[in-house]
Amino acid sequence: MPGRYSWGLTRVSLASSVMATSFLCSPAAVEIRQLVVHTYPGGIKAAGAERIAVFYGRRRGKPVKKPRFLPAELAHKLARKLQSKRLGTVSVL
Repeated sequence: MPGRYSWGLTRVSLASSVMATSFLCSPAAVEIRQLVVHTYPGGIKAAGAERIAVFYGRRRGKPVKKPRFLPAELAHKLARKLQSKRLGTVSVL
């Protein structure tokens, strides 16, 4: 069976290596990002100005309380829509 896999792994060692890696570190994982809109209540983007961060989630691009991870493609798509609304500085982290 070692000839079946590109790195010479058997089914048992392949299964244990997949379980040992986390979802975020696996090479087959989709790139994930966070979408944040920074708003400036005073309207001034200065170094010491107050800044409010609003995180956006997966459900229809609505604001959420905690940061959520999104697929990179969806995060960039929502970022383009939010930039056109001119709410503030849009960041994909």
